Amino acid sequence: MATYDYRSSERKRTDQRIVTRFQRENEALCSAARTIDSPFDEILNAVSPRKFSMPVFILFDRTTDPIDHVYHIQLKMALNTENDPLMCKCFLTSLAEPMLNWFKNLPRGSVDSFCSLCDRFISQYYGNKRPAKDIFSLFTMKQHEDERLQAFLTRLNLTKNMVIECHPSTAVQAFKLAITRGTPFHTSLVVNTPQTMEELNERADGFVHLEKEETANARKTSIISTEEKSKAKIRQKQTPSQRQTS
Repeated sequence: MATYDYRSSERKRTDQRIVTRFQRENEALCSAARTIDSPFDEILNAVSPRKFSMPVFILFDRTTDPIDHVYHIQLKMALNTENDPLMCKCFLTSLAEPMLNWFKNLPRGSVDSFCSLCDRFISQYYGNKRPAKDIFSLFTMKQHEDERLQAFLTRLNLTKNMVIECHPSTAVQAFKLAITRGTPFHTSLVVNTPQTMEELNERADGFVHLEKEETANARKTSIISTEEKSKAKIRQKQTPSQRQTS
């Protein structure tokens, strides 16, 4: 009597599901790129890797830096950067609808590699490129009143990343001048100044956690105080007998 090999049957079904998913994803890639007189030529006919899974991209909508967007695509596709056709197809899925119209208007067969696609893309939206900042932009920064340390750290690091050739010690000095004077963190920087922004950020993490804990404790105290006031108002409205019963 023949026996039913459950494991073999389950393996076949799993393989079939993988093949079906691969075919569906490959068709989605091709449909995203296939247009009338497409700028892609041979790229459309290239087959995607069998086990490729489409990453989730941040859509480019002309509000961000095109160079940053290309870098974002390269990071997401780090395992497939040598597959030019796949990089090109996936790049299209990261464009919002108005940007796809730009791609459709490119001459037929004008894109034959990911590099040429990026060159055309950056040239088209170069006006969206974030302008580089000079070192003086760091020294003009100040922590706003009631601005939390974590928010200020994020704002300062974003500015620092836009400064060309910013020496670590210079960035640390700019931060020390920008932080609110008299705070525990500022005192810590004055007593023992870090040598790099990495050291500064590591030390700042402890003060960020302390700030969060103090905020949470203050919120709890406020809630308890509000509850006590509510109970006091209720007791004031009660008669002596009701108070005794309570």
